[in-house]
Amino acid sequence: MKSAHRHQLETNVLAQRLEGYIERCRPYTSMILGVIVALAVAFLIWSFISSTSAARRSEAWNSYNNAVLASPSRFFSPSTLDDIHRAAQDYPGTRMQEVADVTWADGQVYTASLNYFIKRTAAMDALERAASAYQGVIQTSKDEHLINRSRLGLARIYEMQNHLDKARDEYQQVTGAYANYAQEQAKRLAKPDVQETYTWLASAQLPQPKAPNGPGTPGKSPQFSPGDISLPNGASSGTGNAGGKASGDAFDTLFKTLQNESQKSDAAKESKSDTHAGNAESKPAEKTPAVPAPEKSAK
Repeated sequence: MKSAHRHQLETNVLAQRLEGYIERCRPYTSMILGVIVALAVAFLIWSFISSTSAARRSEAWNSYNNAVLASPSRFFSPSTLDDIHRAAQDYPGTRMQEVADVTWADGQVYTASLNYFIKRTAAMDALERAASAYQGVIQTSKDEHLINRSRLGLARIYEMQNHLDKARDEYQQVTGAYANYAQEQAKRLAKPDVQETYTWLASAQLPQPKAPNGPGTPGKSPQFSPGDISLPNGASSGTGNAGGKASGDAFDTLFKTLQNESQKSDAAKESKSDTHAGNAESKPAEKTPAVPAPEKSAK
């Protein structure tokens, strides 16, 4: 009896307290309901934005993958680079855009390396475009891996532009998985002979092909001119100072070997042609069978 009575008293106390809470909250009922409704609407909006963002990210990566896989080889063609650049512009503010910018900049550096000697102006323009893309990723990205990749690419550009101090500075700022490689490159650029090589590369030009003055000799290739190729320190392949004498001798030997092989090939062709002609002359002529004379008429 006592326990039941005590339980009844406790129940009455709880009911009284609950009734008191309800009475105190009654003036704020509309506000509480408004907060609940607002939370429900916010949850629905967040769910919609999340699903839309996920779909947008999926479309962005599909666009990037389609552009990359369109390349027939591991070296990107100009049309593939244009597709990658367009994909980055179609989805700004995404991580795919940062990856696409770095990939596109890598392709520009590769294109510049191919045109560095034969199309110097076009190569330098490609390097400027790539540098702008790398710098944009470094300034805006929060991905350390992409930032380090961009610093490596920017350092390579400074090397090709003969800005070795800037290249060393970028290499020294690289961290993570590329840190050891970057430090080795920074030490390499500090060597005097490497600096001399880059100074020569900055102004080196390949010899331009010259058309022959006359019609030339049929069946014979034009002669090489080793003196047209310039070497470091201003020396030429055929003549020059004492520092380029060994290199000049090597070039002379190479071109003389090529000339001798060409002359031997031409002589072999002429000898073969003469042999065929001699065989044709010495071969006896075939006899034509005699045609019998027509019989005279009995008449």
